[in-house]
Amino acid sequence: MCWDEFRRRRTCRKSPSGGRTMRPFCAVLVGMLALSGLPAHIQAQAWIGSPGTSSVYLGWTEHSKGSVWALRRPTQGLIGTAAWPLSGFWLGACKDLVLSDDFGVLISGSVFFPKLSAGTWREEPGPRTFDFEIPQYDWWTLDGLATCRVAGATSLLAGFRWDHASTRVNYSDNTDDDYVLNAYLPLIGMQLNKKFSNCFALLRCVGSPWVGGRLKYHYWDNLGYAEFGDFRVNNGYFLELFADCSWKIAGDLSVGGFLKWNYLHIKTDEQTLSGSTTDPVSWVVDVRSWTFGANLAFAFASPF
Repeated sequence: MCWDEFRRRRTCRKSPSGGRTMRPFCAVLVGMLALSGLPAHIQAQAWIGSPGTSSVYLGWTEHSKGSVWALRRPTQGLIGTAAWPLSGFWLGACKDLVLSDDFGVLISGSVFFPKLSAGTWREEPGPRTFDFEIPQYDWWTLDGLATCRVAGATSLLAGFRWDHASTRVNYSDNTDDDYVLNAYLPLIGMQLNKKFSNCFALLRCVGSPWVGGRLKYHYWDNLGYAEFGDFRVNNGYFLELFADCSWKIAGDLSVGGFLKWNYLHIKTDEQTLSGSTTDPVSWVVDVRSWTFGANLAFAFASPF
């Protein structure tokens, strides 16, 4: 029986994996809280005229085509695409560790709290479609960047990002998919951090011409059919633009707003599936978003 016929089965089902663990999600939250509590200075020195800061961001993420996952089956001549919007609250934290007048470290993390979403699976060629819901979508990131001031308020950036997304897809034909993506990105970029009389402005651009990682896929129904694979991410790129403006309101406390846009594109190796089929398949994934909101920044001298 071909793959399309299995997708048309209509039975009640439950994930063989029993769902996902929340431990990585909780670990990110704990790490973000720890970031905001670190001393603001490694040394009691100013960097670009201002001390290191801890920042907390609360925003709203939105994109009508935020997450697009395309499965390519060359032996059947099919491309199946699941696309759905991203919408929900976004929480981030950033810590600026000052090492010297010209060098520092930025450590940051973020967690996305999505609204319930839905979309349509489309197969090409052919008109076949399946509506679906996204009952669970976990997306979080961890970044580490080294900073080097090169001229005035301009700094070069280099570092690493871990981008994690895990998704459950419930189809209208009573079948299910699980996607788990761990992407690892070497980052390079530049930022402008300008201080005015009572205002701080930050513009940052980071990106990566290559993306590595793993993508795990699992599809099943309740009649015994299942297919799964573990794919190596072998290509892709990433770009993020970030703007932040804050005003000092009392002492070292500042409040302001921010705007962020990012785009992640990945491709996997072609991999033979396991389970009820041995079809060779590959994935192309695109994740993009706009996020805007408010930020709270504070700085304090190290007691050590």
